[in-house]
Amino acid sequence: MKHTRKFIFIMIFLFVLSSVIGGAPKKKNPRYPNRLKPGTPEYLLHEGLFYLNSGNLVLAEKKLLKALKKKPTLIGAVNGLGVVYLHMRDFKKSIGYFTQVLRTNPDSYDAYNYLGVAYTELGEYNLAKENLLRAANAKKYRTPENAFVNLAMLEIRQERYDAALRYVEKGLEKNERFPPLCNLMGVILEHQEKFPEALKWYEKALSLLTEEDVTFMVNLGRVYSKLGKKDKALDTLEKALSKAYSPEMKEQIRTMLKGLEKQ
Repeated sequence: MKHTRKFIFIMIFLFVLSSVIGGAPKKKNPRYPNRLKPGTPEYLLHEGLFYLNSGNLVLAEKKLLKALKKKPTLIGAVNGLGVVYLHMRDFKKSIGYFTQVLRTNPDSYDAYNYLGVAYTELGEYNLAKENLLRAANAKKYRTPENAFVNLAMLEIRQERYDAALRYVEKGLEKNERFPPLCNLMGVILEHQEKFPEALKWYEKALSLLTEEDVTFMVNLGRVYSKLGKKDKALDTLEKALSKAYSPEMKEQIRTMLKGLEKQ
């Protein structure tokens, strides 16, 4: 059971990280505003953010470091590197960059949110909660639902599901159509063995996405299985497998499919 809970947390973390950071659609080639000259810090920053949003972390890191070397005060590059290292799971380095962002702009609430994620992954739960609460309760933060997602995940990490539910409900008050919050509600209800209710929230989470997400599909397939809906579980998990890229995710789905086929 502990293994399953850990896997659920990791899947949610990866989705939320990409949804909170990713924003921009992926493009084959960056388009540069006419005012930017090649080789300038701003041009390199634009390139770095393009590669970050495209998922090319190595090139993003290279461009952003080069931009920062040319202009150490370029806060966009500092913030971008924090996000890059968060994706790379170099959490200590990520914390250093987001701390630098906050020295320049104490009202950068995304930085507090990202710090909360990094500290959570390092097991520094008190520091994580302190930063996440600062973001979640900031009146000027335009997307507090992101912080409430991460607060709920922090509590799930500690197997405090009642506390997690409280944060999910607070987040849904801010944005009732935020897919990660709907997915988390499903996770909590599934833990409470309220499988029909969990199914509804997983279905809602998937319905709100513009592109189907493997994580959400796996959650849905798992609950179909628990409800005895074998065919629907197989269909959902096979579809998830066809869309999965991570070797770890593929292996997990294959294991679930093998278990279903033996039933």
